[in-house]
Amino acid sequence: MASCWAVQLLLMAAWSVGYGEAFRCYTCEHPTAISSCKNITYCKPEDTACKTELVTVESEFPFNQSPVVSRSCSTSCIATDPDSIGAAHPIFCCFRDLCNS
Repeated sequence: MASCWAVQLLLMAAWSVGYGEAFRCYTCEHPTAISSCKNITYCKPEDTACKTELVTVESEFPFNQSPVVSRSCSTSCIATDPDSIGAAHPIFCCFRDLCNS
C-alpha cells in the first residue's frame, strides 16, 4: 500500500514539472512611453517570446521625451536586422521570463 502511494506521488511530481510558473512578459496594449510600459502579463502556453516594437523615437535635438514602445507576448517573433538602416519600427525579441524590460 505504501509503495502504491509513493508511485502515485512520483507520477504527480513528474507530471507537474513542466507546469510551473507561466512565461511572463512586460506588455502595454497601446504605444506607451518606454518608462511606463511595465504591465506584467502571463503569456499563453503557445507564446515563446517577449516582443518589443519601437514605435517612435525623438529624431531632433533636444531629446527630452522617452521613446514610445509596444510590448507583448508573441508566438513567433522575428527581430529586425540590427544592420538594417532606417527601419520604421524596429522589433526586438527575447526568450526569457520578463526579459523585455
